Amino acid sequence: MARTRARRPVSRTVELADARVLHARVWEGEGVPLVLLHGLLDSSEGWTDLCRSTRRPCVAFDLPGFGASDMPAFPAFSSYAHDVIAGVEELVDGEFALVGHSLGGAIATAVAERIPSRVCALLLLAPAGFGRIRLAEAISLPGMRNLTQLALPRALRSRVAVGTAYRVMIANELGAADDIIDRVVAHGDLVPAAREATKAVVRGGLSKRAFHRRRIDYSGPVTVVWGDHDRLVPVAHMAGVAHAFPHVDAHVWPGMGHHPQLERPDELLALIESICGRARAARARGASVTKAA
Repeated sequence: MARTRARRPVSRTVELADARVLHARVWEGEGVPLVLLHGLLDSSEGWTDLCRSTRRPCVAFDLPGFGASDMPAFPAFSSYAHDVIAGVEELVDGEFALVGHSLGGAIATAVAERIPSRVCALLLLAPAGFGRIRLAEAISLPGMRNLTQLALPRALRSRVAVGTAYRVMIANELGAADDIIDRVVAHGDLVPAAREATKAVVRGGLSKRAFHRRRIDYSGPVTVVWGDHDRLVPVAHMAGVAHAFPHVDAHVWPGMGHHPQLERPDELLALIESICGRARAARARGASVTKAA
């Protein structure tokens, strides 16, 4: 992935209504802005290569509890989305393309449903929230939860443990995952954030109002990408996305695991540019029709 010269992020902090803070990294640019929401155990830093490789304005949020953002007020997708919307209202002008990976995909869906007029395109990368994730449910059981709380802090500070788990469960044996592994190990205090996010994933999968059990009230363009070797969020959840968004443009990338930013960065950037180009063209056609009327 080729990087655009001299693109450096600016750190921004948004104060939320309850005095918590939401952190973002912002890149200036031209064209349709990108708002980027990361997955579990990651942060806004996970989007750095992509943001340096596009000329578009980019706003990458640290989801509540991760990076430099405070913990969520409540462990539910709606609560995370509420905070992200507050951040968008302060940091982003006009329409934007919304990209969400894994946990961030579920939150992006909730954001798009709440402020559909602001989201000109929605791109979901192996999103959570469109089916039950048995691993998340298992580690949330009382006995397993206690065991996890004891073992996880030590595991997250072990580069060998994190690296093995990441390559096997998430990135399909990808060797070039050093950046994210280093970030997880450096921030071994991620246990509270991971615990709350896991609760949100479990709650979202079991809810009677779960995304995969209803139509989402967002009619803009929706694209979903999954890897056929994803061991974390099953590609079978694609059916849930199709139920929620009957107009979805679905892609299954062969040989890919759970992390397209690392595994297929050039393909992902090309897809984002295509989606933004179509959104801009659609907006121009709409403006022309309005003017003619």
